[in-house]
Amino acid sequence: MTELLIVSKPRGRIHKWIYGQYKEYLDPISFDRGSFTNPLVVNATGASYEICPRDNPNYSLKYRAQRFKTPNVQTDEGYLLLQKVRLRLHKGVDGQSGTVKIELRSDNNGTPGSKIYEIASFPINDLETAFSIQEFTLSSPQQLSPDTYYWIYIYYIDDGTNRLYWEGSSSDVYADGYAWDNQNGIHTDYDHYLEVVYALPKFTINLDFIYDGAAEKRLEITFSGTQTIDDITVNGQSVGTDLLKEDSIPQADNYSIVLTVSSGDVKGSIQRWLYYNKTSITLDDLNVSEAYLQEIEYGADGGVLRIDDDPAGDLVGSANETIQFTDILVPFRKLEWISGGGEVLILGVE
Repeated sequence: MTELLIVSKPRGRIHKWIYGQYKEYLDPISFDRGSFTNPLVVNATGASYEICPRDNPNYSLKYRAQRFKTPNVQTDEGYLLLQKVRLRLHKGVDGQSGTVKIELRSDNNGTPGSKIYEIASFPINDLETAFSIQEFTLSSPQQLSPDTYYWIYIYYIDDGTNRLYWEGSSSDVYADGYAWDNQNGIHTDYDHYLEVVYALPKFTINLDFIYDGAAEKRLEITFSGTQTIDDITVNGQSVGTDLLKEDSIPQADNYSIVLTVSSGDVKGSIQRWLYYNKTSITLDDLNVSEAYLQEIEYGADGGVLRIDDDPAGDLVGSANETIQFTDILVPFRKLEWISGGGEVLILGVE
């Protein structure tokens, strides 16, 4: 009788252990929400334009307005909030009576339309007799539609003979706007000085980052063009004014990135990264009974890899150096990066 003895051969499997390295994960996600300038400045100076008292029947020139256009951006809310307006104004003489009214108005086919909001109402005597910038903060910020024309509209209530003056230019300094008055109609050859200040808009980008492994998830934003960033949050956690792959972020399967942009181009891309930060590895981590070094590929900074907590066995490599173990088995129970990092190929035996 012949006996057949079957010997089970241990199964070997190659493992790759990465430390201190960043690996791109999936394709970058592009975004483009438009661009804008905040504040919008219509820098129209050098000329003086009068506004006559509205209640004096001897004057026909009683209203002036400046048209402006909101930026074509896709904010989270679908609108921009008008927060402040700045104008260069002066009164005629000291001791002047009457009230100045400043309104936000809609556009009616190129002329001021209906009143949307009264921005300010104040005694004209509060002004200086020379031009200076006057800032008016809206007590209730107004929602303005993107890529839409609006008007800043001014008049002076009084029955006297004094004047209100709004500084402007004698040329076209702002392509999307022009000055208007009720006496002469549309003037395309000049603008009034105007600054429009919006509350900082927010832009949210949502993405998936489903990964199950040993690496830590990281994100990096690369902007196109120029912009001024006020804040970036990742799942509600602020990371400052930029988001780099070196920044730790909450670990999640889905991310909501909120950009608070002061001005500029709201476009670019987001790259998902895997960061391998486990400094040491053991047989238990690999779930094997034996393990052998196959190859070490050092990173850009080189490094020192220690075997079984024994400094005498340190394997030192220079930048981007590769060491292969083809003719000799190098067993270990534990590997640890003392400095630097890289990729290690390991033969594990179950």
